[in-house]
Amino acid sequence: MKTNWERHNAIIHLPDEAITSIVKSYYLHAIITSTSLLSGGLSHTNLKVDMANERPVVIRIARDSESLLRENEVHRILPTSVRRPHFLHTTKWNGYSIGLLEWKEGVLLRDQLTNSSAREIREMGKSIGEQLACIREKRFTTYGFLDPNLDVMEEFRLTPQSFITTIESFFNNHASKWLPEHMPEKIIEFAKENAPLLKEDQSGAGLVHGDFNGLNILMTNTEVNAILDWEFALSGSIYFDIGNLLRYEFNHIDSFEQGLYEGLKNEGISLPKQWKKLAKLADLIALCSLLDRVMCGENRVKDITRLIKQTIHSE
Repeated sequence: MKTNWERHNAIIHLPDEAITSIVKSYYLHAIITSTSLLSGGLSHTNLKVDMANERPVVIRIARDSESLLRENEVHRILPTSVRRPHFLHTTKWNGYSIGLLEWKEGVLLRDQLTNSSAREIREMGKSIGEQLACIREKRFTTYGFLDPNLDVMEEFRLTPQSFITTIESFFNNHASKWLPEHMPEKIIEFAKENAPLLKEDQSGAGLVHGDFNGLNILMTNTEVNAILDWEFALSGSIYFDIGNLLRYEFNHIDSFEQGLYEGLKNEGISLPKQWKKLAKLADLIALCSLLDRVMCGENRVKDITRLIKQTIHSE
C-alpha cells in the first residue's frame, strides 16, 4: 500500500524547544521523555511524544492550516460510535499549523493483514464495515468538498456525467504526461462505457473519510481501534471510501470483502450487486487525480499506473 511513494511535502523537523512549547500549551506541567517520528503519512508530519506524567500524544504538523482546521472540526462532529483519537488542541509554530492528538495503540491494518487467517481477515472486514456505517451516519444536504467549517465550498456529486467529465479534465491538465502513450484515451473510453453503472449509487451525501485505507486504520486483533488522518474528508458517495480501502490486492481479500459487506449490512447499509465495480469506478477518479500534478514521483507514477491498468482491464 503506497510502498515507497515519494512525499510531495518534506518532513518538518521541530527543535526540542518547539516540541516542549507545543505540548505545554495543553499540558502545562508535561515532562517529556522522548519523541519519535511516525512513518506512514505522506502529507503532514506526525511525531509521537512520550511523557513521564501524562499519556503519550501525537503532534501533527501541517503547512495547510485549512486542512488541519477541517480535520479538527470533523473530529468534533463525528458520531461517538466512530473510533478515533481525541483531537485535543490546535496551535501555531513558526508559521505551521499544529494539532495535538491523543495517541492510540494498535497495529496498522496494512500490517495486520499480512499474517492473518481468512477467518481473522473476514472479522477485520466486518469491524471496518461497521465503522464505515457509523461514519456514514453524518449526512449533508449537498455533495462536495468541505471548508474548515464543514460547509460545502465546491460542489461535486458522483454521477455518470460528472464521472466522465472529471476523468477527461485530468487529462486536459497534467495527468497525461505521466502515463504511457494512448493510455489516457483508453481510460476515457472505459469511463464512458461504465459511467451508466453509477446510476445504482444511492448512498447519498454522507461523510467520506477521503483516505480510508490500511495506513489510516489501526487494529487491535480483528477490531478497529482507531481511524486516523481525516484531512481529506468530504461529502459524497460511500464508494470513494470503499474503493480506496479495496485498492490493493492482498491474501484472502474475498474474505475481507465478505466481512465488509456483512459489517455494513449489520449497521443498516445494503450494497447493490455491483458494489465492487462501483467502488473501482469511484477510486479511478482518485487515482487519476493523484497524477494531475506538475511534479509526481517515479514510484507513485509506477504504482498508480499499475492500479489504473488493473481497473480498466478488470471484468
